[in-house]
Amino acid sequence: MWPGVSTETACCKEIGVKRSGGWRATSVLSLLFMLMLPAVSAADGQFEVISASSRLENEYWLVDARLELILSREAIEALENGVTLRIQMQYEVNRHHRFWVDQTISDRNQNIELQYLSLSQRYVVRDLTRDKQASYATLYSALRSLSQIKDFRFVKASKLKADTRYWMSMRVVLDQEELPGPLQMLAFWRGDFSLESEWYKWIPR
Repeated sequence: MWPGVSTETACCKEIGVKRSGGWRATSVLSLLFMLMLPAVSAADGQFEVISASSRLENEYWLVDARLELILSREAIEALENGVTLRIQMQYEVNRHHRFWVDQTISDRNQNIELQYLSLSQRYVVRDLTRDKQASYATLYSALRSLSQIKDFRFVKASKLKADTRYWMSMRVVLDQEELPGPLQMLAFWRGDFSLESEWYKWIPR
């Protein structure tokens, strides 16, 4: 559980109903219509890895990171109309080669689902990788919790040799493949859901 937040049984029950019920056709059409309208003064979304570091603990490299997560107008409208957004943190460790391309030693994804429950008016964050869940009263609070990565178990220490130079890197993306089919098509043509950060690199210490 994230610190300072509450989990609610009612939210969990509502999640089950929404996930199993699916979308009504009218909801899809109305949402697509809204998203096709031109944006007048909405700010663009942005994902950025501000800082990241790693440390060795109990035979694993753990990652701490600070992110900036700003959803686009279209992503917020989809979220508030029942679409579950999946945010993915992607991690890599690469072996440095002086005269050749770097070699990827290990990679891992951390999958987070963000969902808005209209009945309870709560924003639910589910960490599918670490099996954690929390709910928040505002979207700002939910995104703020996602922007702090702490103690993510990335790679086993035995995979990294002591006398070899490595780079670790991470980025954060909005996983468009998890969007409903009609929104995937719209996202492909317009790029409204194309949110991804640059790779942030550092040397493990």
